[in-house]
Amino acid sequence: MKEMLPVIARYSIVGDREYQQDLCAYAENGGLLLAVLCDGMGGMEGGEKAAEAGVSTMLGLFQSMPPAGIGEAAAWMRAAFEAADASVASLRGENGSPMNAGSTAIAVMIEEGRMQWGCVGDSRIYLMRGGVLSTVTRMHNYNLRLDEMLREGVISPEEMERESVRGEALISFLGIGGLPLADTGTEPLPLYPEDVIILCSDGLYKSMDDQQIQAVIEESGGNVELMVRRLADHALRLATGKQDNTTVMAVRILSGSR
Repeated sequence: MKEMLPVIARYSIVGDREYQQDLCAYAENGGLLLAVLCDGMGGMEGGEKAAEAGVSTMLGLFQSMPPAGIGEAAAWMRAAFEAADASVASLRGENGSPMNAGSTAIAVMIEEGRMQWGCVGDSRIYLMRGGVLSTVTRMHNYNLRLDEMLREGVISPEEMERESVRGEALISFLGIGGLPLADTGTEPLPLYPEDVIILCSDGLYKSMDDQQIQAVIEESGGNVELMVRRLADHALRLATGKQDNTTVMAVRILSGSR
């Protein structure tokens, strides 16, 4: 019987920053694979602590209370994001005052050739299939809100253009309190041999366009360890300004037998 076997790798660089605020991890439990990536915000200690709280909360819930199966993963992710949001919002500094830190969060869960995904903030998930790279997630920033208001006729194109200077400001992230927006897939996605799933912080896509990302994936020949290193290193080389922390996780789906 053929089964889909995920192979995973991860890699991070500090870039031109003084400290690392990205964090990623993955774990397996009862035939489920969970991969999580967080990009922290809020000063040196705050961003680092926020990313750590986001990842540890989600992995802790995965180990203690995993979903019954991939069909329950969307609801589980939404609950896990809410728990991670509360965990980050509760962070305190040495003097006991709120850290006011935050973090983006993306996650994928895989079981028996099917994948569910979740997103809060502006980190991204890509799917490479059959030579085509597609973006799975949307970015939870002010541009999203502006697009909605334009479609609804609340603002004019001229008003949208004026407001777009603030377009990259996040409207949802872990630590905001109450988590106004969290996305998941409506149904698990079927996976096929040689599919590649990429999870990344914004340091990658702000330095490389989709064509450049796809070219590196293809040139890596299916070697996920090489793939994640090349993607991060290319982002550093191609950056037009100071390079942000950059973290990349890659999952390649292989066909096996049992």
